[in-house]
Amino acid sequence: MAARSRQAVKRDTKIVAGVLAVIAGAILAASVTCAFAIAHGASMRWRWLFRIFCHGIPERCLYLWNVPMPICARCTAIYVGLLASIVVFQILPRMSERVARIVLYAAAVPMAIDGLTQLARLRVSTNHLRIETGLILGIAFGVWVLNAMENHTNVTIP
Repeated sequence: MAARSRQAVKRDTKIVAGVLAVIAGAILAASVTCAFAIAHGASMRWRWLFRIFCHGIPERCLYLWNVPMPICARCTAIYVGLLASIVVFQILPRMSERVARIVLYAAAVPMAIDGLTQLARLRVSTNHLRIETGLILGIAFGVWVLNAMENHTNVTIP
């Protein structure tokens, strides 16, 4: 049985994957560092720096060192999903940008249902569910972006 050969990845796709990894990794690292600093005596006010990325409601956050992270469980999972999407993109067969977009929309549905039913006060979500929906969306978004870059043809402006 012949081994499946790896498909070559375009240079632009590698650059975008690197940018995704740097942004998601930097936000996650800064969040962990903030929780660590607060656990060791820094002011809880440092969490406010992350409000640009997330609401950071403590009840919806994961705890490190008995301190809530400054980004919620769902946002944490989205950033982890973005990092994981780079590996998933390498494993999955290539797909068209349109198919990847449909998968992205489908991945957004569980998170939308979870968020909207909670907003309507029909139920209370859990961090476990927030992590699952965020991870699914983060992976789907990253795979969509990378497939869109891989399928993009260069346009020359005359």
